[in-house]
Amino acid sequence: MFAFGKLYKKIFCISQWNIGLCRSSLEEIIRQRKKHLSINWFPLKDYETSVADPFVFKTPQGEINILYEDFSMVNMSRYGTIRLMKLNERLEPAVNKEVLDTKSHLSYPFVYIENGKTYVIPESKHARETACYQYNFENDSLINKKVLIDNLPLLDSTIVKHNNKYWLFATMGGEFQHSKLYIYYADELLGAYKPHKKNPVKYSLQSARPAGNFFYVDGALYRPSQNCKAYYGKSIVINKVIKLTEDEFEETNYLELTQQRGSRFSDGMHTINAAGDVIIVDGIRLIFDPMLKLKLFLKKRTWRQ
Repeated sequence: MFAFGKLYKKIFCISQWNIGLCRSSLEEIIRQRKKHLSINWFPLKDYETSVADPFVFKTPQGEINILYEDFSMVNMSRYGTIRLMKLNERLEPAVNKEVLDTKSHLSYPFVYIENGKTYVIPESKHARETACYQYNFENDSLINKKVLIDNLPLLDSTIVKHNNKYWLFATMGGEFQHSKLYIYYADELLGAYKPHKKNPVKYSLQSARPAGNFFYVDGALYRPSQNCKAYYGKSIVINKVIKLTEDEFEETNYLELTQQRGSRFSDGMHTINAAGDVIIVDGIRLIFDPMLKLKLFLKKRTWRQ
């Protein structure tokens, strides 16, 4: 039955990702072991558009900004770019603009804040580099590019400062892109980064690939990850980090997060981030459209020839 369901989705359905908001806190989720999130989804401008990998941060004036990937699951010419969404006082989208287009696919615009500066590290596996930008609040742009790790197709690079070192977690493009976790570490945020002695430090389809910023609750360190055991982006697993040193890494699965039943984009979820009591996630839905699916299949065959 499961195999038939996968075949049905592959032949007849179109996928679409969206971003939504939940009024809660990561502390509440951890302390209550909350398993299901109630999401308010933002409007999408058209049928072809998908938005995913949201990272949320506040401006110096306290306004909420969201950086995310803009792409299409049905239009092959629309590779991923990074866009900015500003929310108004009612937590509704008010401003939307493109902030980064390298003419190559970008996604997962990881946000790290330190010493009053906001840094952004988007995934750019096709360029085989992990680059860091500084966010310029004056004109909402990304400046001062610095390559942290070169000549590796790292996916969803996520950094945490722990025990006076910077630890970069990622998976790597290829056969095991969802299941093999790698760590790199440095004494400074901008490097130089060294590989962990036990790379890959973890092999798990259920909880390897990063799914958002690390966070601390009651002194313990937690790491969101993507659950890809059944399929890509099925849900989010929160891991509790037990050991993180140059020689060792250990974590345990703490909690699996899904959406409440009846949610419009409840077929999957693979990114979670928060600013105070505002949690931002993404979700996917399957749309039954066999004619469009057939057109896409024929277009792909033509493109490959």
